[in-house]
Amino acid sequence: MKKLNGLTEKILKMIALTAALICVCITAAGAVLIYIATEEGIKTEVNYAAHSLYHLLDSEFHGEYYLKNGSLYKGGVMISYIDFKTTTDMIACSDDVDFTVFWEDTRMFTTVKRSDGSFITGTSADQKVIDSVLGRGIEYYYSRVKINGRNYAGYYIPIMDSSAKTVGMIFAGRPLDMARSNMRKIITCFAIISACVLAVTLVVFSKFSSKIVGKLLEIKTFMENVAGGDFSADLSLETLSQPDEVGDIARSANTLRYNLRDLVERDPLTTLLNRRSCRKSIDRLLEQKKGYTAAMADIDHFKSINDGYGHACGDMVLKELSAMLKEETEKKKGFASRWGGEEFLIILPESELSDAEAFLEKLLRMVRDAEYVWENKRIPVTITIGAAQMADGETPDDTINRADHLLYAGKESGRNRLVTKAG
Repeated sequence: MKKLNGLTEKILKMIALTAALICVCITAAGAVLIYIATEEGIKTEVNYAAHSLYHLLDSEFHGEYYLKNGSLYKGGVMISYIDFKTTTDMIACSDDVDFTVFWEDTRMFTTVKRSDGSFITGTSADQKVIDSVLGRGIEYYYSRVKINGRNYAGYYIPIMDSSAKTVGMIFAGRPLDMARSNMRKIITCFAIISACVLAVTLVVFSKFSSKIVGKLLEIKTFMENVAGGDFSADLSLETLSQPDEVGDIARSANTLRYNLRDLVERDPLTTLLNRRSCRKSIDRLLEQKKGYTAAMADIDHFKSINDGYGHACGDMVLKELSAMLKEETEKKKGFASRWGGEEFLIILPESELSDAEAFLEKLLRMVRDAEYVWENKRIPVTITIGAAQMADGETPDDTINRADHLLYAGKESGRNRLVTKAG
């Protein structure tokens, strides 16, 4: 190759150095962003799992927790390991998450096992967990807590009695070794891709250097926006269609954006909005000064479906019902979310209760008439709905709670119905 000198050589060296620095920055930024996204995803998952177990146990067993003759009771009913296992199996992410129910600081039920396959029941919680959750009575997320010799990221929820005394805890957590191993692989891929981008830049920089650098900076800005929680950030069509490593990075970053958004905002089983993202959507409606009607729906006798046909069948019902709710709600310019195990929240923006009633009655019929077939057997599925229109000065929690109370009124009065008025 002919030797280059003078200003051209200086420019080439400057561009080469700049390209190298950009690649290093992108790799470092990617590593940080992936680490943050992984940690946030794990936190969201275990938070959802812990609250799901907490509310499912409350829905199955009514009353306070107490210990009698070494066994854990709730509302006069002894909780068995089968009850615990059945409840944790209902949670969408339970295959990846371990659960524990504590009485005070002692594990009464858990899915965490020793190396010999036995459960670590009867053991005590970590002292920092005891101090924070039991001592202060607050929910707590630990990014690193050691359980049975393994590091976990876990979320703890205190269990209170009627006197507001903390008498136990509910825990959901994920082992960190696999999650961080996957994270290291992704970071390594980012480093490899960045190195390829540097090599291509050094070969073709005389014509395309400024353009490539510009595209890389666009991707960097895009990833920084995504890291800041702006999932509406986008890349230009020109960047996404680049037929080279820069385009690969752009498409990978775009895919990562969608995956992170789904991880943070979507329920993994039903793909509906999760509770956190649903609340954000409601907040956006309020910022736009738009009213709404909130409808809380719950599958009738869902436990019987799981018990009678298996949890795989229950998952099938959840998926098909969720798809129907999503399709029909979006036709009304609204959105639906999975609020709990088999509970769904439907938000209908700028909808009067009278208009919402007709839509929700139609939805009841569609759910009841739909075909849910499992192993050549038709599964009867109905839902009960409670609906409330947002009142002036009312918070989202107030509206949702009113809808929830109406839902339970509907269940107590026979299920398979819409309730919009108390009494």
